[in-house]
Amino acid sequence: MKLKHYLEKGVERKWLIENLIPMGEIVILYAPTNQFKTFLSLKIALEVITGSQELGRSVSGRVYLISPDTTAQDLVLRIKGLIKADYEDQESVISENLSIEFEEFFDLTADNNYEEPEEGTKLTWEQAGGFDEDEGNKLVIIDTLSQSLGSSSVNDDSAIRKAIKNLKEYIRGAKYNLSVLVIAHAGKNTGKGIMGSSLQKNDFPTVLNIRKFKKQYQLYREKIKDASEGTGIPFKTRSISVDGYETLYVDIGEELTDFEVEILDLFDVGFSRLEIFKKLFEKHKTQQPNKESFRVMFGRKWKKLLSKGFVKDE
Repeated sequence: MKLKHYLEKGVERKWLIENLIPMGEIVILYAPTNQFKTFLSLKIALEVITGSQELGRSVSGRVYLISPDTTAQDLVLRIKGLIKADYEDQESVISENLSIEFEEFFDLTADNNYEEPEEGTKLTWEQAGGFDEDEGNKLVIIDTLSQSLGSSSVNDDSAIRKAIKNLKEYIRGAKYNLSVLVIAHAGKNTGKGIMGSSLQKNDFPTVLNIRKFKKQYQLYREKIKDASEGTGIPFKTRSISVDGYETLYVDIGEELTDFEVEILDLFDVGFSRLEIFKKLFEKHKTQQPNKESFRVMFGRKWKKLLSKGFVKDE
């Protein structure tokens, strides 16, 4: 096809969740242990099912969740808590459009095979069920990558290549009308990113992570095409009682600006309000040379972050 065709037709960027999860791509979400990756993935799932817009304008559709890393009891409790908090009037829609597989032997690296597996063998991702484009799935969530590689390790480059290849084939077979969200752990040195093979960050076109700022968290766009990298969506976890048990759910906050993230980055490493002001004024004074105007703008941003518990005055 000649370039002229595409130039005349134009290019439309398709999103499952606008500026967060592209349609027809594999997205990886990683964070250290105990930073609510599964809770956040459930929020994403219910946003897609209900077509809600807390995380951005989304395309509604079915969600298929494969969770070899969480027990059925814990996962269902968390889902019920989230429904009670935010989606009580849409419980029937969610129950009809969320499919869950708790499969200990799920293997993303296995050769594609739709036939029934022999007893005791690992399941391919088709055999696990739900990977049927006729089902109308818009999102498949795999939680977690490390538990979905059969006997292989996340450090194994060949296993990661095979997993990515299989998922790309599946998306292609669905004519790019769905996305896959893969949950992964951060390495021991969180500054170096995803645990395991460097292929994960290099070969996944969209990389999201969870950053912690004191008692608040941020769903951070680390790597994303055609959207603003280095920005994020703040959230808190809140407690809720369900069937006599306590669980948590994710409560989405107002999205932060690039400048607000800069303030948080400096605050998080120990700088005071005055020190942050001085550093940012030096950084931005070519765009905003009037120090008093900059002080007023900085003050508004600081007040907003203070009210949300992101920062505190000395």
